Amino acid sequence: MVVSENNIPRLQQIITVALRHGTSIRQIVNKLEDALEDIATLIYRLGGRQLLFALNQKLSLPSLRTLRTHASFTTITPTIGPIRDEHIHANIHTIVLATQSPTSPKRGVSLMIDEIALEEMAIHFSKYNQHSHLVDPVLHTYESAVNIAQKIHAGQVHLGKELTVIGASFFGEDDIYPLLAAPTCKAEDATDMEQLLARVINCWSIASAGASAGPIWSFTMDGDATRCAAGHKLFLKNALAPELPLYGTLINMLGLNLFTGDGKVTLDFDYKHILKRICTLIRSPSGIVLNNGCIINSMMLACYLVWLPAYDEAAVMKLLHPDDPQDVPCAVELILAIIHNLFSMDIDTHADLKSITLLSVLIESFLTPFINTMLSLFDQIQYLSRYSHIAFTFFHAHQRSFMSYQLYYDTQTAVKNIIFCCKKQQILDPNAPFYCYDLDSSTPSIQYRSS
Repeated sequence: MVVSENNIPRLQQIITVALRHGTSIRQIVNKLEDALEDIATLIYRLGGRQLLFALNQKLSLPSLRTLRTHASFTTITPTIGPIRDEHIHANIHTIVLATQSPTSPKRGVSLMIDEIALEEMAIHFSKYNQHSHLVDPVLHTYESAVNIAQKIHAGQVHLGKELTVIGASFFGEDDIYPLLAAPTCKAEDATDMEQLLARVINCWSIASAGASAGPIWSFTMDGDATRCAAGHKLFLKNALAPELPLYGTLINMLGLNLFTGDGKVTLDFDYKHILKRICTLIRSPSGIVLNNGCIINSMMLACYLVWLPAYDEAAVMKLLHPDDPQDVPCAVELILAIIHNLFSMDIDTHADLKSITLLSVLIESFLTPFINTMLSLFDQIQYLSRYSHIAFTFFHAHQRSFMSYQLYYDTQTAVKNIIFCCKKQQILDPNAPFYCYDLDSSTPSIQYRSS
């Protein structure tokens, strides 16, 4: 109706370009419908249901009812102030259990924790503010505003700096189910974080989500030091019992750490965070030491990457000195450039290029299972096992000159977790899908931004 009654700017150009590329009329209509739904969703997120209703009446944009028939809306109970079990229970029941059908197969669950940035500002929630008894939150006068500012400055009242998000992901499924969204003032220590992680797992158990939806297999971290310390204490405290089905297979994998947490939950680290940290190490002046003390750093790579046909000096500088060091695609591109090197060796560069080749084998072994969707699960595990053994060899020879203790620990822990989860899946249902790239702690924060 809106198309027939209004001259929409640039609509004719869009249709002309689509027809020029051979797009069918049905596909064009589908794209226009998707665009209208995206606009309506954006209006609903920014202005609420009343603004969407007004524009639906005036411009015939899709209504909220139409949006709900084409997309799922997740309503999460936020936690502001002290974290309470009832908030986590409410989210488990409304977001996870309510969406599971009785015929849904049981699958393993990976809990994930990450943080997203918040705009620091004073917002009062009368039901939840933890420190509201310390200050009058109502701005009656100028003096009351000054009083609040002084309390914040003194540390008696805290502003949320980031939002801690914990989500659940079922293996073999793309969806993320947020369980907790709580502002953090970054004052928590490892003990506080340990209690939080244990509380979420306990709430999952009390809600009988393990029996009706699936057991928790792993808890994925993003590399934060406080969370890492908490995860280490929680998930590496029990030796795997010999009578367990897991033990019969995993005991034959020499060198594999067989310590887990309660319920055989294992610690994991997000592979994208690991890739960024590996690139940060390579780009640093100290670099990474391989092959009898040869240092590979940004200065060395700048000399050789320009030999590749796809890179000139400017492109190499952008890879080695990116505007955003946290840019994951840039990190992957740098790793792939090292992996796909086609350098010709001569006597003057033989030692350097041999070291780059060793580095390419090392990082290829870790990266490939997460980006090559054509690999079988056997091939993925084989790549990761190769990484684990090569990394151990280099770390044994060069220790911190090879990589930091924390990075080495995180990479080996990530490999261990995938092997554990793979075996758990074989025991639970050997025919169900299982993907290494399901283990990604940045997903809950991305999901929360879009929900």
